[in-house]
Amino acid sequence: MPLRAMLDELDDRNRDNVSRTESYLELYTWTLAYPPDLPWLLMAHLVSRNAGYLMTDLARQIEAADEVLASPLTRLFVMMERANFLIFHDAWHHVSTHLLGETARLAPPRTPRFMCEAWARYEATDPSDPGRERALVMDLVHNEQHLIERRAVHHPDLAPGLRLLRLIEASGKERPLVFPPVAIRGTVWEAPAIAVGDFGDVTQRIATGARIFDAALADRDRRAAMYEWATQHPHTGSRAVYGGKTGPSLREVWPIDRVRALWSEVHAPPEHDPQYP
Repeated sequence: MPLRAMLDELDDRNRDNVSRTESYLELYTWTLAYPPDLPWLLMAHLVSRNAGYLMTDLARQIEAADEVLASPLTRLFVMMERANFLIFHDAWHHVSTHLLGETARLAPPRTPRFMCEAWARYEATDPSDPGRERALVMDLVHNEQHLIERRAVHHPDLAPGLRLLRLIEASGKERPLVFPPVAIRGTVWEAPAIAVGDFGDVTQRIATGARIFDAALADRDRRAAMYEWATQHPHTGSRAVYGGKTGPSLREVWPIDRVRALWSEVHAPPEHDPQYP
């Protein structure tokens, strides 16, 4: 599909976690065909997969919970969905615009000032610079995590969800990110257990992004194997996709109308954040 058509489909591609996750992979595939590839897109795909798994987990937990616990569990889901939506709304626009060769068109408030400057730095850096790729990944991680900091993670309407998440973290029951075991040069690579540890801390979330890239995607052979696995295992939100516990798909438990009825702002354009313009 032509890249400009993909950019124009932003709203439709942002309708739920499944469409976002697969769109990241589709755009990464485009960068493989028209290099250099942008590994952040593959990382976004894998992290968004994990968000989908957690969302389906939450649906089962909400169904089994009493009324007192069901409310903060639902707010936790809404916080995750809002963050997932905001990151895609932002990144799909500026990444696609860059790939179209139109980076100069990017400007606040549609794209945060930080990210406009980050793309300019990337384009001014010699492609042979060995640090160029990782620097862009970290700029993208910095941008996305600051983008959601006050609009989702610390939004006052979603505070019950963050409080519950902190209790889960304190209990030691936070689920680590899941990456599929893949064969690298004849050896099966088992991903390290990577968990944020303190999701409410933006610096911790950014550090987790660095760990994900360095552990899973910095090595090009491992990156290629992850991509191959992802293309062969379409995302549904069920952990059964990677051999986990059998369960329903995300769209079965979180149809779009149900999600949008939970909070009027869940799929609204990002509100202005004076601390991250």
